Amino acid sequence: MGVMASPQPTPHRPSLEKWARVVRFARMAHAMKPPDKSGLPAPEVRVCAFTTWSVRRRNSDERAKNAFNKPTQSSGGGGKVFSLSGQRKTYLPRDEEYYTIPYDEEPRITVDVTCTICKGFERSAKIQCRVCGRNCHTNCFERRYRGDEQAMEASKRADTEAGWTCADCENLGQLLDEYETSLLMDKFDEYDSDQSTQITLEEYIEFQKDLCLESEGIELSKEREEEERELFGNIDISGDGAINWWEFLTAKSIHFLKKKPKSYVLKQLKPREIKRIRDIFKVNDMSQHGVLDYDEAVKVMKEWMNSVGLESPDGDYSKYLLTSSCVIPWDTFIREHAVTIIAARPNNVGKQHFLPVKRKS
Repeated sequence: MGVMASPQPTPHRPSLEKWARVVRFARMAHAMKPPDKSGLPAPEVRVCAFTTWSVRRRNSDERAKNAFNKPTQSSGGGGKVFSLSGQRKTYLPRDEEYYTIPYDEEPRITVDVTCTICKGFERSAKIQCRVCGRNCHTNCFERRYRGDEQAMEASKRADTEAGWTCADCENLGQLLDEYETSLLMDKFDEYDSDQSTQITLEEYIEFQKDLCLESEGIELSKEREEEERELFGNIDISGDGAINWWEFLTAKSIHFLKKKPKSYVLKQLKPREIKRIRDIFKVNDMSQHGVLDYDEAVKVMKEWMNSVGLESPDGDYSKYLLTSSCVIPWDTFIREHAVTIIAARPNNVGKQHFLPVKRKS
């Protein structure tokens, strides 16, 4: 009797290597959470980047990459073709439909009185997310995140002006599609050479040196190495000398969002986020016509950052104003800074944050 050969991977049966890789990233996600001692249902947070990701579609990764790089025939040469299912679908890096947020129309702000953990309606003490407005019982939160010092410290800001962000809104990875999430997982694997689920400074610099040598044929200069070290420090929000998966995912998610059509990013803003930035805009709008000059716009950015508990490391807030126009109407302001507003969702305070800055000319 012959030995049965191991089954070959098919579009409906992922290879063992891919399964092992998914399990490793899933364990990384769970390793970042505190042990659950509450006996409550498993939370639906911090894992959505994996639960929404289809293993079956990952088998068509090479086909998707090839399709993405083929020029489309129907887009006039301006777009690219991308579809995980193999179908030809035109992706245009510009707004296909113009979307804007009215200046004078009040956003509809709703309140969900149920607890996101126990789903109960009890009128006990609750903390409310500053982004989506959902509530969570203080006792449920403490039982769920017992042992997670970062989460407990962030929840204390729920009653302040800066507020607190729930784990669902804090996870910017859920704003990406499956292909982008797959690319980030591949890139994290390239940096994490020892598969320790963390990227150390040495691994990061070594990867940049190899990349520079392969792509440009030269060694990484001292100036560029210092820039890469500074970039590493910006991503390492916890300051422990290593970049974990969630820090990497958040920083790179913002990078992907900056490349998406502005109308798409605008639609991801929540009513509470819009109201906060617009109220500050209106206070500084002396003409009441929805238009600011450059200095007033810089003041708006400073007041808004301070309202969410963020500061500029060097005291220069003009670099967070992503437009250089002398006259800045509301529509231009909100479209240019939608990514900035989303980047402020994670529960960071002080000078450590992921806010994008203006490119130096």
